[in-house]
Amino acid sequence: MTTGTLPAMPSIRHEAPLELLRHNPLLAAALLADTGIALPAGATAMVTDSNLTTCDPPEFHADAVTLLRGTDGGKLAVITESQSAPPKRGKRRAWPAYVAVAQSQHDCDAVLVVIAASRATARACRRTVRTGHPGFNLDPIVIGPHNTPDPTNPAFAGVAPELTVLAALTHALDLTDAANRRMVLNNLATLDRETRTTYTRFVQHAASDAARKALEELMASPAYRDAFIDGFIAEGEARGEARGEAKILVRALEARGFTIPADLRARIQSCLDTDQLEAWFDKAMSADSIEAVFGD
Repeated sequence: MTTGTLPAMPSIRHEAPLELLRHNPLLAAALLADTGIALPAGATAMVTDSNLTTCDPPEFHADAVTLLRGTDGGKLAVITESQSAPPKRGKRRAWPAYVAVAQSQHDCDAVLVVIAASRATARACRRTVRTGHPGFNLDPIVIGPHNTPDPTNPAFAGVAPELTVLAALTHALDLTDAANRRMVLNNLATLDRETRTTYTRFVQHAASDAARKALEELMASPAYRDAFIDGFIAEGEARGEARGEAKILVRALEARGFTIPADLRARIQSCLDTDQLEAWFDKAMSADSIEAVFGD
């Protein structure tokens, strides 16, 4: 049996901007609004495979790649990198390759957008990446505290919730300001419960202790309680139900004499999909091996 150190789990600060893109890919277009880059006319957006590897070695895996498609057939590939800290030299050296490979894979122009969580990180990311070839240098497009698009701009109405959360994550939005806290909750209140809960947690994570406390007090007020506090209660009940079913599944597997590896046990215990847990339980009742239960 081979053992080793598991790779570190991505932090919320790193993953949150990428989750916003996955939920609403048109956010990529909004981030380019003030860059002077021509976007495809009437663009729609879809998240595509972020693996930009062309051969082994090496492997080039961007954080996210969004393909904008215009009504006229025009395309633009937008590579998005999330940086919660200044990038290491090897990461910066890979960025020109990301652009070149995305351009080749999608047969269109490609741009690199870096979302920076602080001013210091934004400064480090803006540095030109020199390749050594004449005229072939990369100046990353950096979105940070200084230039996150304004979520109250009517031009960005379709991505206002995502820009609201992004502005909190990049600290472009001062959450110590009461008007800003109300704006955040107003922009998130109309989302479906699951998305609203996820986005609210991202904002809470980005806020200072004082701002988080003030935000939670506002969420508990009569104007927002139904949308936010009751939603968290419902989510907590769902999590409790899933944890109970996970325990039952583990006990059933152990009763049948199956050895549960640590990574599989963690997968079961972290699963919040009760339908999936029930499906695994049904398989566990008749399966000849643990692989037959989870070999999906």
